[in-house]
Amino acid sequence: MSEIIYWKQNKLLPEHYCDFLISLYAQGEEENIERVVPQSVIALEKNKLKRTLIVLSIIALLASISMFIVSIDPIITLGLTSILFFLYLFYAVRSTIKKRQIAPFLYILSALLLLLISMKLWSTYFNENSVFLIIILILNCFVWLIGGKYLKLTYFMISGVAGLLVIIGFIISMM
Repeated sequence: MSEIIYWKQNKLLPEHYCDFLISLYAQGEEENIERVVPQSVIALEKNKLKRTLIVLSIIALLASISMFIVSIDPIITLGLTSILFFLYLFYAVRSTIKKRQIAPFLYILSALLLLLISMKLWSTYFNENSVFLIIILILNCFVWLIGGKYLKLTYFMISGVAGLLVIIGFIISMM
């Protein structure tokens, strides 16, 4: 009955159909209708997905911030962030196979972590070499393009092309 109430609230079915179905399942008793939990299964799943996305985002944000703030040993922060990157990527691939809604978001977080890991590697070991920075950014853009093409994620393809165009524009402006 909670699903039917959800359908009625979100106008997925005409109201008179929902009223008929509710009275049918409640067997004509008004008190049964009031005891129904107003949250449907779909709404509960959406809330669970939102909470999961928030937690995963906070973890990625904390890893990203710690990578650039903690300067004691960059190997430790790079290693932890790399482990997190591979965990997100593994979970994203698994979610894609199981056709879960969280997969695209995990791919986005993985791409962001990969970019930040690349930037940290450059700033730690090759800070004076801007050519290496351009190469790293181009490689990231190609990863986005290939990932977007393979996974059929348009926003990755757009990001890869836009990134390459910005890099090409930067190189041309420096000449």
